[in-house]
Amino acid sequence: MNLLESFQIALRSLAANKLRSMLTMLGIIIGVGAVIALVAAGAGAQAEVAERFTSLGSNLLVVSRGMSFVRGVSQGSASATSLTTEDVDAIMQLATAVAAVAPEYSTQSTVVYGSKNTRTSIYGVTAEYAQVRNYQLKRGRFINALDLTTKAKVVALGASVVKDLFGTTIDPLGKMVKINRLNYEVIGIMASKGAASSLANQDDMVFVPLTTAQQRFAGAGNNTVTSISVQAGSAEQMDLAEAQLKAILQARRGLSTAQTSSFNVQNQTQLVEMVQETSQTFTMLLGSIAAISLIVGGIGIMNIMLVSVTERTREIGIRKAVGARRRDILAQFLVEAVVMGLVGGILGVLAGYAGAQAVTPLLGATKAVVTSSSVVMALTVSIAVGLFFGIYPAGRAAALNPIDALRRE
Repeated sequence: MNLLESFQIALRSLAANKLRSMLTMLGIIIGVGAVIALVAAGAGAQAEVAERFTSLGSNLLVVSRGMSFVRGVSQGSASATSLTTEDVDAIMQLATAVAAVAPEYSTQSTVVYGSKNTRTSIYGVTAEYAQVRNYQLKRGRFINALDLTTKAKVVALGASVVKDLFGTTIDPLGKMVKINRLNYEVIGIMASKGAASSLANQDDMVFVPLTTAQQRFAGAGNNTVTSISVQAGSAEQMDLAEAQLKAILQARRGLSTAQTSSFNVQNQTQLVEMVQETSQTFTMLLGSIAAISLIVGGIGIMNIMLVSVTERTREIGIRKAVGARRRDILAQFLVEAVVMGLVGGILGVLAGYAGAQAVTPLLGATKAVVTSSSVVMALTVSIAVGLFFGIYPAGRAAALNPIDALRRE
């Protein structure tokens, strides 16, 4: 008997006992479905994290003020050495692995237009900020070098601010908005990036020239910046750029190579990897727990195959009496177990795909990613489970003595 005949006999055997076969495969279906759903939801969450960080800017390093300590007690970033425009100039002149530098001065304030107002984040920035932080203009223009030189009272508005102040019927370009009772002309509208649940809403922002923000919000003559966004020349130069930033800032502050308490350098690539590793570990843990159902399903297959051997003892005796060899009987029952695992795996994949759509929102993501590798892995495991747990029942069937089997009622 060839493999195709064994496969056909296996399908007929399953079809003859539909309810029993379905209940037997239920453990495999649940196990495979749970693994597929959780892995797909986890992969979707990881992809979304990467997209969110990419939206902040590519090859990004962010320098911010550090924490100072007195007798081991944190004094907060306000008491730490401030970052200044001189630091920005030094980075631009000395850091060879850096492609662009974008300082910012940020604060919170209320923006007013007519009878409407909204409290939002005000960012004093330079012309390079849009490039470094991956912002796109929808209409108008962004802050330019002339605005910085003249300390112009102009603003570019984020999509959420435009909606709050102007709605959908009024064209904001050229209109005047008030910030701290001063008029600012709207020169640009930023394209929407979308609100992120784990990151700040990148549409709820107002951009003004850095020099204007320093003068109007920090005081005349102030040259401090809240943070410095740095774009490395390439992904391969991220570590080099980070090392250069630390060396430059340490030298300017007279710190040793081991001292970085007055500033922090955040590497975007490292943050993405850390978040994705955490998400992947959590997903694999949940997937491993779900895989226990596969073992339960395998035990169910073994149990029903043993019952099948008992029910078909006389059939086995007749087959042996007419010339079936031990390996033919072994192959027949092994194929039945494998088919049961395969069919259960296919149904489990379909159930897992549907389940992923329901589980994904619970993990804080918006889309599930069902990869071909996870499907292949799930089907391979389900076949392996059927094969492993079918070996013992198939061995018992093959070992039956044909005379004893024919005597069995």
